[in-house]
Amino acid sequence: MKNDGHDGKGTYIIILYLDESKRIQIGKLGRFKFKKGYYAYVGSAFGPGGLKSRIKHHIEAKKKYHWHIDYLNPAVKEVWISDHGERLEHEWAGSLGEIASDKIPGFGCSDCSCESHLFYFKSFGFLQDFQKELCKKKHVIIVDSQLKSESKQLPRMFKLTNK
Repeated sequence: MKNDGHDGKGTYIIILYLDESKRIQIGKLGRFKFKKGYYAYVGSAFGPGGLKSRIKHHIEAKKKYHWHIDYLNPAVKEVWISDHGERLEHEWAGSLGEIASDKIPGFGCSDCSCESHLFYFKSFGFLQDFQKELCKKKHVIIVDSQLKSESKQLPRMFKLTNK
């Protein structure tokens, strides 16, 4: 990835698409049936390396998995980031949970009290629903720009701005 301003610290949403239903073992969390459709995973990167390092880890092929989302990395289609430094992970997980068709219990939230950080959607139109849900909480989020990457194999990346 190029340094396009997404190597700071912040919150991100990884958009995944599964083209068929399948059962997948997610480490010690267990075996889950994932339906065909779209998934949104919410995470944050406030440690060393920030967003650039974390996103790179999530989208590259790997032999050893560290986070729950790593088991689904071949399905990554887009990444949305907010790099203004505010910790939005739990608020965004709550908002996505309000509009999701389903959620994967315990996924990606072993270090917090959220019900899940992975949400299922039958179709891709949930960005507008997500924006509306945040507006109810006095937040307005817009897709600020599409970020460039060095590789055509990387998913599309968008910067989200909290206005």
